[in-house]
Amino acid sequence: MNYELRNLYQDLIDEQQGFQKADSADIQYLLEEIDADPQLGQAGRAFLRGYLNYHFREVMQPLDREAEFRTAVALAPDDHQSNLHLGYETFDFGKYAMALTQFQKINLELHFLWSQIKIRELIVSCHLHLQQFEAAESLLFPLLQLSAEVKDDDYAYPTELLRALAQWHVEFRTAIGEPAWQRLIELLSLVIKKHDLNSVFQDELSQIIQDVPTAPPGFSD
Repeated sequence: MNYELRNLYQDLIDEQQGFQKADSADIQYLLEEIDADPQLGQAGRAFLRGYLNYHFREVMQPLDREAEFRTAVALAPDDHQSNLHLGYETFDFGKYAMALTQFQKINLELHFLWSQIKIRELIVSCHLHLQQFEAAESLLFPLLQLSAEVKDDDYAYPTELLRALAQWHVEFRTAIGEPAWQRLIELLSLVIKKHDLNSVFQDELSQIIQDVPTAPPGFSD
């Protein structure tokens, strides 16, 4: 794969994301440029087609993004971006075993701190959806501790994690036991208070803590 050229196209796609509204003609032109560039190679072309459609699906013709990312991974198994975006794509469609496999290949040192935390959250979310509760527990506690310490600039909304916890809170609580669950609630409350998440995730949080006798600070407005 021509990584330098692939990254150049990826930067162009990212620049398009900065516009208020994507121009379908500009996106189509960029797709045609990608398809016609002989220096990209099949792996780079497949990744960029998937990446472009992932971000601009609303103005593009339907495209099998998973197939594109799978092609990129098959041709360049160690490519960081291809594995990551195959993980994103399969997670979004509930294919959690595949997503987990892809996320576990990622070298977190290549990411900013906020992105490291997000990928770790997605890994925990996959374990929860797969009902692998012991694995989820072992990864979740240090993740919450870190999340409670970082600044807002280094933290993205934990949307997928809180949705997974809300969906599986009964089974997860039973699996890890009451003392561990109460400790989880304490750590989660610190994260919520630190990053002011109550108003954004009120529905999810109300499900997670619905049976807690006394909610710790941070769970109420």
